[in-house]
Amino acid sequence: MKFIALFSGGKDSTYALYIAMQQAHKIEKLVTIIPRRKDSYMYHVPAVERTKYQAEAMGIPQDFYSIGDDMEELKKILEKYDVDGVVSGAIASNYQKTKIEEICTDLGLISYAPLWGKEQKILLEDMISAGMKIMIISASAYGLDSSYLGRIIDRTTVGDLMEIEKKYAINVSGEGGEYETYVLDAPFFKNRIEITEYEKIWDGMRGEILIKDMKLIKKDKVLSFDFFG
Repeated sequence: MKFIALFSGGKDSTYALYIAMQQAHKIEKLVTIIPRRKDSYMYHVPAVERTKYQAEAMGIPQDFYSIGDDMEELKKILEKYDVDGVVSGAIASNYQKTKIEEICTDLGLISYAPLWGKEQKILLEDMISAGMKIMIISASAYGLDSSYLGRIIDRTTVGDLMEIEKKYAINVSGEGGEYETYVLDAPFFKNRIEITEYEKIWDGMRGEILIKDMKLIKKDKVLSFDFFG
């Protein structure tokens, strides 16, 4: 089937895209929303402009749109595409999943959320096992201090997040906005991304990374899905 993917640059939308490709779906285009509101409750905000590097690393075309949280705006965007459905990285947000499903139903499209309802700790471990390199680029929850900014999510990080979840009842996968991520590499990336310069912004309670410079580095081995075309 032909899909477009709602792509934010974070771990969930990237992993959902990877699963869709593994299942022989063809990804026609990445659709990336730059929210007008920094406090958007629908869309990922940090480093979203930098997703163009990820699109180039994947070799998948990308469209950018700047909209608010009004679902009619998203509907007008999605109706432009001649595809079978929309891939999203929703895991536990009923609001996000329901709104996308409603739009897709109206447009006669399939809403495909392959991560929905999965155990979040296991999802994180699966992403690591798949070879994804995921950087935390924002943090805004009790237990997450400035040391988490720029940290790569590995099994030690997952263990630390689980301890914080027990103590402060955060969402271990960051689904509640506790932290946001940026994917530097994935099995289907033709190039990996290296961030060569960034700045941490921390106000004592929350913070984010401002990426100042980055580059693409060609990989020797790439998992190809070209034969699915």
